[in-house]
Amino acid sequence: SKGIAAGNSDNTYRGLVTTHPKAKGARNFTQCDSLLIGDKCGAHTVPYIESKTRTATFEHEATTSKISDDMMFYCRSRGLDEEEAVALVVNGFVRDVLQQLPMEFMAETQKLIGISLEGSVG
Repeated sequence: SKGIAAGNSDNTYRGLVTTHPKAKGARNFTQCDSLLIGDKCGAHTVPYIESKTRTATFEHEATTSKISDDMMFYCRSRGLDEEEAVALVVNGFVRDVLQQLPMEFMAETQKLIGISLEGSVG
């Protein structure tokens, strides 16, 4: 999963992974990435794993990152204003998810992300 929290918001991922008793050698990898925009937002990951077989393997990874001053400096030094820089970083963060959508949904989602981020910078 990927989540973005901005302003005063919190992003929470709750995931359930379960295996059937006959699922011998089952494997699962769950990855949760969160991007924080601002100092008053947060991200929380609550994985729940329920194994009904001893041979299953489960892995969970979670990362939380913020837009760094270095990223902002790099973008600003190339002529982007603060909102454009944040939009560039956010679109890069969600790019792999957006690329799996049909083109019309991808374009619409990018517009909605831009609208959601308006006013959250600064």
